[in-house]
Amino acid sequence: MMSSSISADEIVVGAGLTGLVYANVAAALGRRVVVLEKHTKPGGYATNFKRKREFVFDCSLHKITGLGTKGNLSDALSRAGLLEIIEFHPYQELTTFFVGERKMILSANGSEFAEQLFAEFPHQANALDKLFSDINSHGYQNYMLARMALGEYQLNPELLLESKALSKQTTYRYISSLFDDRDLITLFCALAINLGVEAYEADALYFLHFAYTFLNTDKGYVKGSSQSLSDMLAEELGRRGGTLLVREEVTEIKMAQGAIRGCKTRRYDINAEHVVFTGCPHQIQQLLPDRCASTGYSDKLAKLEFGLGSFIVYLGLDVPPHDCGFNQPDYLIGDPDYQRDAEQARYTDLRYQRWPLSISNYHALDPNYGNVIQLEILDQQADWFELDRQDYKNRKKHIAEKIIERASAYFPKLRQHIKYMDISTPRTNHKFTNSGGGSSFGYKPLPKRNMRFLKKPPVEGLKFVGTWINGAGYEPAMCLGFTAATLHSRNSNQ
Repeated sequence: MMSSSISADEIVVGAGLTGLVYANVAAALGRRVVVLEKHTKPGGYATNFKRKREFVFDCSLHKITGLGTKGNLSDALSRAGLLEIIEFHPYQELTTFFVGERKMILSANGSEFAEQLFAEFPHQANALDKLFSDINSHGYQNYMLARMALGEYQLNPELLLESKALSKQTTYRYISSLFDDRDLITLFCALAINLGVEAYEADALYFLHFAYTFLNTDKGYVKGSSQSLSDMLAEELGRRGGTLLVREEVTEIKMAQGAIRGCKTRRYDINAEHVVFTGCPHQIQQLLPDRCASTGYSDKLAKLEFGLGSFIVYLGLDVPPHDCGFNQPDYLIGDPDYQRDAEQARYTDLRYQRWPLSISNYHALDPNYGNVIQLEILDQQADWFELDRQDYKNRKKHIAEKIIERASAYFPKLRQHIKYMDISTPRTNHKFTNSGGGSSFGYKPLPKRNMRFLKKPPVEGLKFVGTWINGAGYEPAMCLGFTAATLHSRNSNQ
């Protein structure tokens, strides 16, 4: 089949939130931009799917941080001319947390959240003071790196040495050095699920950064699921003159004289001197001509570990979720024996009992989803990719039963009202998003990791942008798209 030829100023590979925001900014600045997406629709991980004509399931967690006057996302979207096309609905609660017999409905307002913890754990007051101080200093400064890249924030050098030390220890080690209350340690380690990390692995500075966003910026969601957000950005891109091509997997990145010259897909040959790659950098090695990436670069890439994936149980109920006791939009279940077993559990099925379990009540956010509940737990990848088809199906059902049983301990009516069930694993995520190792959250933010080399890709004209480089989440994804497009425009005009 003959390929259609297209000329562009920029090619964006991947129509996730990063790619869509980047392309919108580039198009608004008058650049000819083409976005290529392997999947049948835009969004990447921010998509949905419908089952039985009555249940709409969101593929990812729904909280969007960074809104309000303190939020980088509101600032970025406003400057990109995108905030006005998106209607965010606010959250009043961060989550409802269970551990053993303890239940806490935690406020989404940072000051109120702190007051709740001081009241619930008065014997940990000094340690809580220290934590919130670190969040508002080290966490804030790390959060503002996005503004620093634009020349709008200056680092406080007095914090750098301690920040560096925090980046070299795990979140669990940091939290357990502050507190000696089991439930409080379990709570903060459980909140790490919102970052897509396990507290025993992720570095403490990474945790403090995201703790700042969750506690000190406004949070919201978009009705109609994350797919609605992706669709709005895709439609706006069309209005701005950009081009989005779905069902177009990149088969080759074209090179000449050591520099980018475009991309090829099954149907298109696209000429451009700048390619923005929003997916897993590991994939570049299969797309570039042989020997374009040096051995040293490939060796550094090989040392990075794929982040955790997710195991999600999508449930359609035959009654509204509140009839089963789900009166809040979000729940987080911790395990009393987390501290004892969580590190070892990563290598066994015990992790499905010890690691935090998130429950999203999407019906409470938007009844148009149907009577939908989603159960999510972070998961390793290797367990899933090595199974044959039948063993894979059997294991999915087995683990889903474990997770439903765990949720049913707090919501005993759940099981009897399940009308439909679907299951997603890291293997599912790899199939639909082409994510390395099936990771939902990029590379693992391990202490002492080196990812700086990704800022300088191995060939001229190639740029890595997105959560694989700087951390997972809706807010980072969109902010990174805005910042990268803005900086590229500045540099191009110099």
